[in-house]
Amino acid sequence: MKEKRRFVLLLGLVFAHLLLISIQVPKGDEPSYFERAFFAVFTPVQHGVVSFFGGLKDFSKNYFYFRGLRRRNRVLEKEAFELRQENLALKNRLLNFREAEEIRELLSTLSRSILVATVIAFDPSQIYSSIELNKGTADGVRKDMVVLDRKARLVGRVVEPISGKRARVQLITDGDSGVGVRTERSRVLGTLQGDANGKCRLKYIFKTNRDVAVNEEIRTSGLDGVTPSGIPVGRILSIVTRETDLFKTIVVDPYFDLSDLDQVAVLTVDQRDLD
Repeated sequence: MKEKRRFVLLLGLVFAHLLLISIQVPKGDEPSYFERAFFAVFTPVQHGVVSFFGGLKDFSKNYFYFRGLRRRNRVLEKEAFELRQENLALKNRLLNFREAEEIRELLSTLSRSILVATVIAFDPSQIYSSIELNKGTADGVRKDMVVLDRKARLVGRVVEPISGKRARVQLITDGDSGVGVRTERSRVLGTLQGDANGKCRLKYIFKTNRDVAVNEEIRTSGLDGVTPSGIPVGRILSIVTRETDLFKTIVVDPYFDLSDLDQVAVLTVDQRDLD
């Protein structure tokens, strides 16, 4: 039995060897059967490998391209924000300047006076009281620096505590805030104080004063020694005059929107350099 098995195995090997030799015999210009079988099996595999690495190359190229594009977009957004702040601040301040020399001095000051910061926290217990920024003393932020929103409207001022990379801003809606303001049309002076509920009160306007009107715009006067003059603050929402009071009760609706306060501009230049 062993001899028969060996004989059968030998015949099988010889047959397989002859078969392999026969399929590799060249047929002129035509490929052999072995070559056809080899290409039939491995061509799809080769195509798949080439496609995979080609797709991987395109993916990496697009990934780094879009990553660079997003980085450039962030830079452009920051530059656009700064330019918009400078443009709006310039429009506000030009109302108070007449001489060409004063305008030239203002332009040179504004170009270096804006620091863009991101709002990173609100006071959860008193949402209209304060916010926190991602800039601090390491970025040149100091106490009493004025903070504006995207449209260069008054938000508040920097107060302590201030750390290297964080700063607290007291909002104009805070009950302890105080800003020197002036009505835009009638030019009446007063003090703006927050009511801790999202609105402000224009204080110390005598009830005998008939010039102040509803919807009149309020701007900073610069007389508090902290905020530059001419910054938009809000509009008069209502006026109440009581016989028993010496002053009118004037409610002001501030311009800045707390829900849209993601980025702000900090005026790093001293108020006296602007006025």
